[in-house]
Amino acid sequence: MESHATLLLDIYDSAQHCTSPDFNQYALDKFKNVLQFDSAVIVDFSAAQQQKFIIQSIHLHDAPVEKMLDRPKAIGTESLNRNGALSSRDFVLKKALAERGKSVIANLTEGVSDLHVLDYCRKYETAHSLTFVSARTTAYTAPTIALWRAAKGNAYAEKDAHTANMLLPHILQARRINARLHVSPSSSTDVNAAALATPDGCLHFVEPEVIRLMQLEWKEWTPPLLPRILVDSLRRNNEKMFVGAAICIKATLQENMICMSITEKSNQQMSLSTAEYRAARLAAEGLTYKEIARRLDISPATIRNQLHSAYRKLGVSNKTALRNVLAELD
Repeated sequence: MESHATLLLDIYDSAQHCTSPDFNQYALDKFKNVLQFDSAVIVDFSAAQQQKFIIQSIHLHDAPVEKMLDRPKAIGTESLNRNGALSSRDFVLKKALAERGKSVIANLTEGVSDLHVLDYCRKYETAHSLTFVSARTTAYTAPTIALWRAAKGNAYAEKDAHTANMLLPHILQARRINARLHVSPSSSTDVNAAALATPDGCLHFVEPEVIRLMQLEWKEWTPPLLPRILVDSLRRNNEKMFVGAAICIKATLQENMICMSITEKSNQQMSLSTAEYRAARLAAEGLTYKEIARRLDISPATIRNQLHSAYRKLGVSNKTALRNVLAELD
């Protein structure tokens, strides 16, 4: 028991100093010595009743991201009913959600008749699972940890579940502390939501409002991967800002994390200067640099700079996208 106490102190200490992905990796590496797993995931599922059950944020440990991307194909649509019960082919997660705060162990090589689920487990070498859903779920998220063993003969026992019940709540609590500490506060008073993501666009922390705002801009988008157009725009843009038709995103880089503040745009909001907007409007009509310069009696080099700035601020890369964004702004 003393070793567990030392481990937990170490986890809470690292939560204060590590970036989000580093903390998740460090914590799971530490707990691997105790719970003996081959791969794992820490994930926030949406938990609002009567809606699709989707991944909001995720950290995969020794498992490919394809495992989560392939999940909907194997499991199908999942949703929470009026009473908060999960409708899903994933019988382990269903049980874990019904028994929040208690680890659920399962042998995925026996007693599973669903061929889609069996093929999925074989593909990603998950013969045995231990799943824990936090008892401290919110109205929006269900923080969850799943630990997987690959070998058929290496089943979890009740003693493993007992140990997990004592330790895993602390990983999730320390993770909440870590995420809050590493979301950059903004001086702006109109920030509606904050999110953390890795440079490749994998979300590690989202406030409840993030999904609603992101879907104003990209209606079909669901977590945990940011839209590619957003990731590419933030990479190209030195100001780390994305201005879309419905939202504005201001980002900062902290070591290996993107910290984003997301604001809903008002109908009157205009991010471009008068000169940038004038040049962008003519470009959207199909005019070339030289034609715009001739019409406005400005040098082509100045027009090029104004359009470059307008494209960057609006997060677009071609005239078609520019035309669509300007139509939304008008």
